[in-house]
Amino acid sequence: MVIEAPPALNQDVTHIADLRVLHEGVPRWSHLLNKDGRNRALLITAPPDAPPDPHMHPDFNEFWIMLDGETEYQIGQYEPFKAKWGDVVIAPSGYRHDIRSTGRGPWNMRLVVGPQWSNHDIKGIEPSKLLPLPESEPANMIHTSYEWMLERHGTDTNWGEEVVLDQRNRVNFIHSLPGSSNNPHWHPDFDEWWVVLKGELEWRVGKKAPFRAGPGDVVFVEKGYRHEIVTVSDESAVRLAVTNRAGIHIYDGDEPAPKE
Repeated sequence: MVIEAPPALNQDVTHIADLRVLHEGVPRWSHLLNKDGRNRALLITAPPDAPPDPHMHPDFNEFWIMLDGETEYQIGQYEPFKAKWGDVVIAPSGYRHDIRSTGRGPWNMRLVVGPQWSNHDIKGIEPSKLLPLPESEPANMIHTSYEWMLERHGTDTNWGEEVVLDQRNRVNFIHSLPGSSNNPHWHPDFDEWWVVLKGELEWRVGKKAPFRAGPGDVVFVEKGYRHEIVTVSDESAVRLAVTNRAGIHIYDGDEPAPKE
């Protein structure tokens, strides 16, 4: 496979395998995947010896989706913990966060989601005492484990649960059985995007040719397009769906989608 140029912003589907080929031999790189009007989604990789950059954001939450390797987080006053494939990690506004790559592979990969104006200017103060992570339920746990979510709900039925709900975003962790489909719909006021964590899914968007996405791939659908999502793999599929907080859906039979 030859990848001559980086994928464009807000592609229908960005295949993580293409990015791996594009950056082969590069120890540390980042790639901007999406801008949806609320967020920028930036894919970041770092080798185990990458220097940390502790900082905080006073006015917004930031979250990460782990897509390769292992990364250690120390957030606010809480003890460090390690996150791996499919985990979702949140740093609430005002919480200093220190991120360190701990995996042994060449890349420890995370998708960071924050406002387009995000920066690291405010460094914060290192806590003098660390506490265990609080026991809580979704949404908005500091660390939501992919494996814990599957154990929590099982893999015998279709289900979904919110893992992030804040002023900008609603993120749903969705498990779907082979052959199952969502209820086709469109959104009038926001772009939606997904990260596939397991299985293979087919998107049918407006009158575009159907396309498929697998583990690590990121799919983007602009507002106004009807979209249907079908699980086409023999195993069940898992995806994270990122919408705005209100998440208004217009379903088939209510009003036709304005874009084709």
